[in-house]
Amino acid sequence: MDGEERSDVSVRNKFLKYLSYITVEPTLVLYMMAFMTTSVVEQSFYVYKSCSVNHRYNDTICHNMNDKRYENITKEVQKTTSVFHLWNNIASHGVPVILALFMGSWSDRRGRKLPLLIGLTGKLYFSAMIVVNTLKTDWPVEYIIYTASAPSAMTGADVAIFAAAYAYLCDVSSPRHRTTRVTIMEVCYLATMPTGVALGSFLFNKVLNKSYTIMFVINTILMALSVIYTLIRLDWQSNEHQRPLSEAKNIFLDFFDYNHVVATVKTITKKRRNNRRTYLYCLIIMMSIYVFQRDEREVMYMYCQLVFNWTLGQFSNFRTFQSALQDAVLLIAMPLMSGLLGWRDTAIAMLGAAAHATARIFYSAANVAYVFYIGGVFASFGPIVAPVIRSMVSKIVSNSEKVVYSLREIFFRTTQLGH
Repeated sequence: MDGEERSDVSVRNKFLKYLSYITVEPTLVLYMMAFMTTSVVEQSFYVYKSCSVNHRYNDTICHNMNDKRYENITKEVQKTTSVFHLWNNIASHGVPVILALFMGSWSDRRGRKLPLLIGLTGKLYFSAMIVVNTLKTDWPVEYIIYTASAPSAMTGADVAIFAAAYAYLCDVSSPRHRTTRVTIMEVCYLATMPTGVALGSFLFNKVLNKSYTIMFVINTILMALSVIYTLIRLDWQSNEHQRPLSEAKNIFLDFFDYNHVVATVKTITKKRRNNRRTYLYCLIIMMSIYVFQRDEREVMYMYCQLVFNWTLGQFSNFRTFQSALQDAVLLIAMPLMSGLLGWRDTAIAMLGAAAHATARIFYSAANVAYVFYIGGVFASFGPIVAPVIRSMVSKIVSNSEKVVYSLREIFFRTTQLGH
């Protein structure tokens, strides 16, 4: 009996040990599930707002924009929606670029949890205000920028969330296991892409009678859960170099300290042995180039609506197919290439980049749906680039220099402003 009890205790201790390795992953899973559940629905909502309010067409037209009979109206509405996306990108990414200059160095000193919480709260506010916009049937699509996107951006939003999350993971993982840990986290939150898109499409079309309001209420609830989990589970300081915020004399000045900008610039420009500074430059530039294809979802939805006359459900099916393949590649092919075959990180990144380029050739040349799907197959190998480059960056800089993640986000968001 004593032996059985000791065995039970041993199993329980092992379970608790492995459970302790789970840190920031659920934060991103909940955040991404919220985002992906309404990902396609959100694009449809923007087009619907442009159609019904800005152009004052009736619901028969605005709910059937993929119909060939309304092709000229679709082009007209998509022009308005494209202009909205332009200004929405500027509003969403402009301020976070500035905040990132301070955020990286500040989080190196004070911890990752607070900027992560602030960013998540900003996205929670965004979700709640989209609910308000769905209820205000006389508000044009531009009001989303004023009431949701711009205020949310003041918190750092995506910049704060991803920079803090990856820096936190690198703080609590060893260099030996970092590539695997980063890849697992990518798989965890990317797994929400096919499930989230499929679930969102099913709920919107089959359960909720195409209610934008209820869809974004679900989004808001998931975001709230992400905030609550982060508040309860994560540590305020994730390495020994970080000091409590209570030591700051003035919290505002502690964050907006020009020395943070100086430290940020010094981190990227300081000389490193074995040409590592040059490698760091190359990796950040690579990520900036890579991000161009990461923010094409708005254009892709409208493209498929116009060229293939796809409904929201048909586009959701494509996104589910593509996302499921991406997860399979990250879960199976990535460990195979990195672990079993022993490929270098650079070779894996090159393969992913080549796959991305090939996918875009198929996308642009497709005039029938199956060719577009072939492009989706190639695109499924693309996401292996991101975890590899993040891992390579983390191996170049020390644990006290994770400011580089904010620098990477600066390049990300500045690139997105050019869309």
